[in-house]
Amino acid sequence: MGLYGRYFSSRDLAYINGINRELNEDLIQTFVVLFKIAASETNTNVYGEAGSEGKSFYPGVEINALIDRTDPTTDDEGFGPDRDQTVVYKFRELDLRESNFFPEVGDLILFNDRYHEIDNVVQEQFLGGQSDNSLSIICNTHYSRLSKINLVN
Repeated sequence: MGLYGRYFSSRDLAYINGINRELNEDLIQTFVVLFKIAASETNTNVYGEAGSEGKSFYPGVEINALIDRTDPTTDDEGFGPDRDQTVVYKFRELDLRESNFFPEVGDLILFNDRYHEIDNVVQEQFLGGQSDNSLSIICNTHYSRLSKINLVN
């Protein structure tokens, strides 16, 4: 195994990516919509926080994903119920490259009529430990209120 991990040829990588694509597109078929934050369209205060109209986002991109979600919880601390849910979205890196979309902290994911804001992006799943053989991008998210979303056309 050594310092650089196992050896995988480009043919091996193409084979694994082909199987993953077939599983995602033909069997799993779970589509989500990714929205990129429109920083130039978002009004901020002196602290760099979004104004009362919320953050602005560009039109979405539809893509396949594997989804790992917890059960939603409701917290009531005297100000009315507050719903929370942690969801992890796993994307094939090649699908994101083909869509010309790279998720970043603050972007939104629409799934099951709910918007989830990305908290963290992980790109550490390397085939054979080789960083140029990256397979996936994992996004950790939380449930976001509709009142904080402003989609830009």
